[in-house]
Amino acid sequence: MNGFSAAPDEIRAYGSIAAGAAAHIAATEGLEVAANVAALTPVFGVIGADFLATYATTQATHAGSVAALAHSYAGTGSVAHAIAAAYDAADQNTSTVLGAAQTALGENA
Repeated sequence: MNGFSAAPDEIRAYGSIAAGAAAHIAATEGLEVAANVAALTPVFGVIGADFLATYATTQATHAGSVAALAHSYAGTGSVAHAIAAAYDAADQNTSTVLGAAQTALGENA
């Protein structure tokens, strides 16, 4: 791969942004679906019971999707940090190997 370059600090920064997004998204999970439906019950009454049942199911599905999205962002952040650490470790290992080779070759290196 000619010309490939990785910037671990930038990858880590992206990971932190993704983790922050996960936290913000997860905060919206706190909406109480049951309380929302209970508050709407007097408004819709018996006639709107079918609508409220469907609404409650839809809201529960939505809450699950929001949780999955937050989990995805959190995972992306974790993976980005792990990748940055792997690049740093690879650079350090390469430096160690090259340093040992230079020492072994002595003045001819």
